[in-house]
Amino acid sequence: MSRVDEILALVRHVPPFPKVAERVMFLIRDPDVTAHDLAEVIQYDQAITANVLKICNAAYFGLHRKISSLDEGLVVIGHDILKDIIIASSSARFYQGAVGGGYGLEPGEMWRHSVASGIMAKILVRHIAGVDQGSAFTAGLLHDIGKRFLSGFVADELTQIVDKVEKENCSFVEAEKEFLGIDHAMLGGMILDKWEFDQPLVEAVRGHHSPDALEKEALTAIVALSNSLVISIGIGVGADGLASELSGRGLKRFAITLEMLQLCMADLLVELDRAQELLNICMKEQG
Repeated sequence: MSRVDEILALVRHVPPFPKVAERVMFLIRDPDVTAHDLAEVIQYDQAITANVLKICNAAYFGLHRKISSLDEGLVVIGHDILKDIIIASSSARFYQGAVGGGYGLEPGEMWRHSVASGIMAKILVRHIAGVDQGSAFTAGLLHDIGKRFLSGFVADELTQIVDKVEKENCSFVEAEKEFLGIDHAMLGGMILDKWEFDQPLVEAVRGHHSPDALEKEALTAIVALSNSLVISIGIGVGADGLASELSGRGLKRFAITLEMLQLCMADLLVELDRAQELLNICMKEQG
């Protein structure tokens, strides 16, 4: 069996995305859905229930009273934040332990990079029309899910991959694909497809390392830019380094200037600081 065949066989055994999360995401689309309707579904996932209550009572929201019931918590946080909580809670379980070790990432660093990319994607939506914040956060959060399952294979070939990058001045993703037959972005797209996420999300994850990513669909451009900006401030820098070859021409399409990007990065640092308690809550899921 070839290396790529081994990897593709692995995809067939990737655990499903939590069914409770899928059901809630479907219900949220209904503008008439009630907090009680959502609570009826969420209560069957203890991890999500616990996180909803913890996050409602986190300093991030600055509430003056303690939220003690799921129904009450859902009323307080609203559907948009609930969607982010559920995606984060459901995704955290896939980032347990040293999942990014093959890429030279310390335990927990891939999760921190993923959360930061999700937040950055939401920030960029302010400047890029045609994408809702929920989709941007989800795509940003899950953009490197392929690394979670490719890490061990990369570790086996890391010396050769890095050697090719240094000698031929190519991107890490190009070298990754040459030695493994597939790169983590492609694999991530396959995994989201298996999980039955919407195609724009699948394509955004699959294409976030494409050199012309900023010229593709808006969601793909947002994910690619979020990933690069988060790495540029030192969050999630592993053996692959920047690993991107984004063309500056794409920024002109969205009328985004260097000053705007700097403001976005400043906003990210503020948001990460405010959300540290939320990040730690999700990190606890990893044991």
